[in-house]
Amino acid sequence: MKRSIILVTFTLLAILLLGPSSQVGSFAQQIPGTGFSIVSDTVDETTDIGEAVVKVTHGTTSSTHTITYEDSNEDGGLDCGDTIISIS
Repeated sequence: MKRSIILVTFTLLAILLLGPSSQVGSFAQQIPGTGFSIVSDTVDETTDIGEAVVKVTHGTTSSTHTITYEDSNEDGGLDCGDTIISIS
């Protein structure tokens, strides 16, 4: 279950980064994306549920999304060891 949630999360992020394109060719040439950065990140220490606001940069534009996650490795922030609950 955790693997499928992580796979869905990365697929959604890839779709956001790549976006729709009507041109044929290399995505690297079409979209000079720089990835994403965390705007804010808080974790409730009693439930280990966190909420991170991330900014996804795609070319010259960006979008902001909220990720709710379980801090599985209890390190106090979103990282690859955590379980994504939702993205909005």
